[in-house]
Amino acid sequence: MPDIPFLNPSVLKQLDLPVPSRETTPQILQPLNLNRGFEPSVELQAYRQLYGFHLLDCEHWQGYVQMPLFKLHVQIFQPDLSKTKFDQVQGTVFLLHGYLEHSGIYQPIVKELLEQGFSVLTYDLPGHGLSDGYPANIKNFDHYQQVLHAVYQYVKNADQLPKPWLGIGQSTGGAIWMHHLLEFAQRRENPFVERVLLLSPLIRPAKSAWWHNSVGLGIIRRIKREVPRHFRRNNHNPEFLRFVRLKDPLQPRMMGMDWILAMSKWMLEMEERPACRIPVWLAQGAQDQTVDWRYNIEFIRRKFRLQTLLMLEEGSHQLINERADIRAALTGLIPAFLHAHSSKTYY
Repeated sequence: MPDIPFLNPSVLKQLDLPVPSRETTPQILQPLNLNRGFEPSVELQAYRQLYGFHLLDCEHWQGYVQMPLFKLHVQIFQPDLSKTKFDQVQGTVFLLHGYLEHSGIYQPIVKELLEQGFSVLTYDLPGHGLSDGYPANIKNFDHYQQVLHAVYQYVKNADQLPKPWLGIGQSTGGAIWMHHLLEFAQRRENPFVERVLLLSPLIRPAKSAWWHNSVGLGIIRRIKREVPRHFRRNNHNPEFLRFVRLKDPLQPRMMGMDWILAMSKWMLEMEERPACRIPVWLAQGAQDQTVDWRYNIEFIRRKFRLQTLLMLEEGSHQLINERADIRAALTGLIPAFLHAHSSKTYY
């Protein structure tokens, strides 16, 4: 699989390493401890090799953050400055993944952020990756905000995560950031991050008419708790698509109906929130068939100060692992976003 950093799980077996799984690997996670260097267990060594994290020039911590509802798998990466052009860490990026994904497949963007001298914090959303929770499900989108707050409280004084703090979110990860920004703006408080880069953000899904039918969704929910996932061609990288569909042991195979109902309710709530002046950057593929991107761009224009809009004419939905020639403009945008200057106060 030459075009992606991910390993075929069969190679792990040849190396006598365990293949990560949602059932067994989370059990060996220890509480996240940033007060000392981290020595990964054999299971986490296998995880790092499978997703290519062992290839990164950085110090890498893994562990869990316990909160009332969930036990979250959190990863922190601190750049090896000797491998960059910087003499100090430039800041920290909170990187949030999309629905039906997990942080393991975000290695390519973690690598780019480290090369720009930034520390990275990322975690698996509830029900995804190595975090617990009912697979690919959530009762209320407010739980995503509770998770973000729990992680923030756990790491807010960490030496490895210097300011400024920035946010990047793909799809549902972008939805979480937009919710956070509008909620804090409504309370006239500065958010956790100074600016946000949204990648194919979710506000309204594509072909969304049936998502608004709460009666129909409620009937389906009473009949089925989950529905089979259909693996869509959400980018143009065949090796990535093959890995996700056939090789990745942490990919969900079902979609939770509660998540669909929660999203339907959340969409209406977001429309009611007042606009804010917080700057956001946006990258969107014009061939995205997962979200209603035309509507979403107009929503973002109405609710935020849209600093930069990058349209990738050949890009689809999953931009982080998109084919390199299509992704090139995003690769160029990321350093500009990271090193831009923005006000720390919006009120």
